[in-house]
Amino acid sequence: MNIVVAGDCEKHDFILAAAVLLKGYFNNDVMIVSDNSRHYQYFEGEVSGIQIMNAVPAGADKPDIVLYDWHHGYPEGLEDEKTVFATSYERQAMENVDVLLNQKRIPGLLLVIEEECGLGLKYIDSYYPVIASKISYISSAERRIDWVHDGRVKLKVDKDFAEAVNDFLIEICNVPKNDIKKLWQYARKRGD
Repeated sequence: MNIVVAGDCEKHDFILAAAVLLKGYFNNDVMIVSDNSRHYQYFEGEVSGIQIMNAVPAGADKPDIVLYDWHHGYPEGLEDEKTVFATSYERQAMENVDVLLNQKRIPGLLLVIEEECGLGLKYIDSYYPVIASKISYISSAERRIDWVHDGRVKLKVDKDFAEAVNDFLIEICNVPKNDIKKLWQYARKRGD
């Protein structure tokens, strides 16, 4: 399963949490591939059993689940991938989604990373009417920075962030809604 989360915004906390939970649920190898190693470099290629790379190695056995955290354009050469666009309220992030939409790509979901400003979800709804399904969470600099400094993913998170990850797992990754609560409990017990 290839899942592309494309958008010019900081979403590594979301990708890491989703990867940890996907690994726990499917009990399969999971890899994160990113075209921006700014934050991932501190994990030194692995976190909680999840490989982190700048590209899928050629000729190597690809894991069952690959999450692409893409910032510039869209990864090439993928087939049957599930697509999510991500944006914050910053202008360059929204313009990046515009470019992706102009390439005739329609995502299954729009991930909105909210911050305190004059814009809100109503604006996003009216700005992107072609994207039917949207999820959001409030950005947490503390979470993003702490995870990078600690080199591990802590699943004690804010409710809105957990709900956004849950919706992503249900809508994009086909995790049954009934299994979500048990999945979080299992992942927290494992210490991820």
